[in-house]
Amino acid sequence: MTLYPDKDHGALIGAIAAGGATVEPVLPYVYDAKAADASVASAIEEMAKGKVDAIALTNLGQVRRLIETARAHGWEEKLREGFARTPIASVGPAVSDELKSHGLSATISPSGEAYFMKPLISAMAADLSKNAPRAARNKT
Repeated sequence: MTLYPDKDHGALIGAIAAGGATVEPVLPYVYDAKAADASVASAIEEMAKGKVDAIALTNLGQVRRLIETARAHGWEEKLREGFARTPIASVGPAVSDELKSHGLSATISPSGEAYFMKPLISAMAADLSKNAPRAARNKT
């Protein structure tokens, strides 16, 4: 069973087990707080420099990871600058609400209630096709 962190799944797991099934919990959205710190730091730096065309956020953990890493290294202002310069794509309402809780907002999101990757990527492609990639614009 795929579970999300930070939620109490006891009642659901208990009900399934009471029905005779064996439950094997999987937590695919758990992040190791120290893993890939350099990559997260690099992403914050590149966003702040205006080198990132857009950032796609597909789960709450990604938003929290960016905020927590910036806070831990004193880069909160740099991250805010990066978000101000970088279009934010949100896969759906949960991610958008998490962004709002930090005073941020998504500028790209899937239309309708299609909260999964293909509609998110389609929305990003439509939005980003309006301008040349930043790398091409920065060559001049």
